[in-house]
Amino acid sequence: MNNPTYSSRRMFVLRALLLLILASPLGCATVSGARGSSHVTGLVLPAGPEGALSLDERGRIRTLAGPRQLLDQLTRIPGAIVSIRGPVGDASVRVREFEIVDAGDGLRPLVGRMVVDQAGVQLEDTVTGTRIALRGEALASLKNEHGSRVWVTGSVIGPQTFLVAHWGLLIPADEASSPQVPGVRIQ
Repeated sequence: MNNPTYSSRRMFVLRALLLLILASPLGCATVSGARGSSHVTGLVLPAGPEGALSLDERGRIRTLAGPRQLLDQLTRIPGAIVSIRGPVGDASVRVREFEIVDAGDGLRPLVGRMVVDQAGVQLEDTVTGTRIALRGEALASLKNEHGSRVWVTGSVIGPQTFLVAHWGLLIPADEASSPQVPGVRIQ
């Protein structure tokens, strides 16, 4: 159908859907703890020989500290740009929550729990239960991650459908089903 009104409506709907996804809890990787703390944004640096994970804020390096479950997730995304909320000291940041701003490929990821069932491979928002169908070559690998917490980047290709360009593991399925760290709520 080459109706210009239909095409502009369809583009409007696709853009609105993308904005809704980015504004929803699926649109970021927030791991919650205490509210109202300071926040810093920087590049996650791999743990050095001393084993400490760090954040590079435009040349200022700070050591990251906090609950193991949060630090383990940050360890899995070296090279990503994250916004971390928590007490900030001269040389360190205590992670209370974080959001992935750029997964290392220039894109802001969607984050959620992988669900593989008769409906296919989907990313589930663990707060609202909303699911987005995933498509693309990455599905062969993602099918093995049922129950895991992952991030995905790519493009919206239709209603509730996302074409995956890149993805990464945040919490493996066996850890995602274990009890949470006290005082930390995973969204």
